[in-house]
Amino acid sequence: MNGMSGLREMALRALLAAALCVPALAGAEGWPAAGQIVYQVSMGNNGPLVGEARQSWSRDGSEYRITNTVRTVGLAALIKNMQYVQRSEGRAGADGLRPARFSVEREGRQAERVEFDWKAAQLRFTRKERTREAALGAGAQDVLSLWHQIAQRADQPLPASAQVVTGRKVAESTLAWVGEETLELPLGKLQTRRLKARAVDGSMEIDVWFAPARNMLPVRIRMVDDEGEVLEQRASELRIGAVTQGAGE
Repeated sequence: MNGMSGLREMALRALLAAALCVPALAGAEGWPAAGQIVYQVSMGNNGPLVGEARQSWSRDGSEYRITNTVRTVGLAALIKNMQYVQRSEGRAGADGLRPARFSVEREGRQAERVEFDWKAAQLRFTRKERTREAALGAGAQDVLSLWHQIAQRADQPLPASAQVVTGRKVAESTLAWVGEETLELPLGKLQTRRLKARAVDGSMEIDVWFAPARNMLPVRIRMVDDEGEVLEQRASELRIGAVTQGAGE
């Protein structure tokens, strides 16, 4: 992927990294049964608002489901009205999340689907009625479940790298905590822990700021592609169960 078009594709494909909503320090048993986080999406450093992302999750027993819906807003919607939906489903247990299925749906295009066959250690990618396979490593996550897994297990050592699955490929990425920062966001002023993820092939760099006071939710996500183009997500609202939290709460 190259330039702004590549960044948009990755942002919409990955969450915009991305993206991301599970309490820390509690393990899967402490994960709220349902929740949602809303992001304002902008292009460039302090760039214009171009979209809104709504990511929701639910858990029923040992099964989890995460949905990320991105749509254009404002002038961007007048230029091109677009909606993009990612879904991750699988099992939630003592070791965290274990994806079983991941999909990407966008208006006017055929869906992209990935199946995680843990017994055979294989990934099956289906796109445009074609299927191909790739090796599935232990601890692999899709681009939605990854951030949930990290946040949920933030009290444990962070793996140095992770196999990350998108709708089209699997890529190795390095992971590292890089410090604590205070952020001013639409949601309010928050203390955060910053994590940096880099694709080994150099195609992308993502910074994610998790807020310990807000159930370790990722409240800011910043993506930079290999040409330096930037896309940001900044949290404006979050809901845990039936409770909606805004600025100052």
